[in-house]
Amino acid sequence: MFRVKELLLSAETFNDPIFEYHLKYFRWYGYVASEEQPRPWFSLFRCTLFTASIWISCALMLARVFRGYEHLNDGATSCATAVQYFAVSIATLNAYVQRDRVIALLRTAHLDIRNIMIEADDQEMGMLFQTQVYTRTITLMLWVPSVVAGLIAWGDCIYRTIFLPQSVFNTAAVRRGEEQPILLFQLYPFGELCDNFFIGYLWPWYSLGLGITTIPLWHTFITCLMKYVNLKLQILNKRVEEMNITRLNPGLVEEHLTSSELDHWRMKLCKEFVEEELKIRRFVLELQSLICVPVMADFIIFSVLMCFLFFALLIGAPSKMDYFFIFIYLFVMASILWIYHWHATLIVECHDELSFAYYSSDWYNFQIPLQRMLHFVMMHAQRPLKMRALLVDLNLRTFIDIVRGAYSYFNLLRSSHLY
Repeated sequence: MFRVKELLLSAETFNDPIFEYHLKYFRWYGYVASEEQPRPWFSLFRCTLFTASIWISCALMLARVFRGYEHLNDGATSCATAVQYFAVSIATLNAYVQRDRVIALLRTAHLDIRNIMIEADDQEMGMLFQTQVYTRTITLMLWVPSVVAGLIAWGDCIYRTIFLPQSVFNTAAVRRGEEQPILLFQLYPFGELCDNFFIGYLWPWYSLGLGITTIPLWHTFITCLMKYVNLKLQILNKRVEEMNITRLNPGLVEEHLTSSELDHWRMKLCKEFVEEELKIRRFVLELQSLICVPVMADFIIFSVLMCFLFFALLIGAPSKMDYFFIFIYLFVMASILWIYHWHATLIVECHDELSFAYYSSDWYNFQIPLQRMLHFVMMHAQRPLKMRALLVDLNLRTFIDIVRGAYSYFNLLRSSHLY
């Protein structure tokens, strides 16, 4: 059982340049709480309530899907929504169970970023600023389509409720085909309970609000963690290549030091670099343990669902609204898969450059013992750093394989339909 005190973050953590927006939302959701916040135990309760709500919504949507639809187009959007909620339900439950790991990762990352801001030169501060802009851009790119889709569904509810009330709380007419249900009613198996305002109207609004905020924010939060690792590796590569001993002691003047003294300080600097690389490796392993299960689920679920949506577009005659929602779902699912595999690739490639950074230093001016030590350090840096989601590697090749697999399944379904 969680202890509330172990889940509290310092107030300054919520102003972190990379995680600021996500942490403010997580504080509203109840996933994290501030040390200065009154009644922090209420956050744990609120997070439990919201996480349970997502699972209940997922169960209801899947129940509606299993009841079937008369036409494939009628169920394409509902099925895609249900599967999206199933995927985010796995992610939120996993995040809830491993909340202590997330808090530990956040504390480590915030401490490192604070140290970077104190010690960094202009070039490193530029890297930090670029990372900040990048993470905010990625967040908006994934969040805006989800919010737009939710606003359209809400707008449909408001318009139909005000101008076409006979089609809103009139299940009998909908079943006879005389009226069309509003978008949100198509997601739940409420039947005659659609005529109940609280169950048939307010609950879908509440569930949709949770979905359109939780789905993009959680995935982009993991992106921020991965981009932070990439930033750390970029800064490490730069510092290794410079081999600037004044980082250890600003009072040192290289021209006034003997060769032995220079090698002594360079030896200490290399030791610090190795320790920094080991810290990054441990952080990556913790991050991998956090995301391996939900990313593996996304790998399976989204590849099948993308194939299904393309098939629904092929054999049916979807409306313009269906086209719009199917496009949004395909974009969001492809983006979620892409951000994991792309940023994992960035981490691997940036780590692979570390041994070249050692080679790019002025090693040929060092004494023989230090050159030998650098040789072992370079061998250590060449150990591969990979991220995996249980059975699959996270890299661009895997992402391309997912797209190819979805297209192959689509062709198989299309061939069987034609014959």
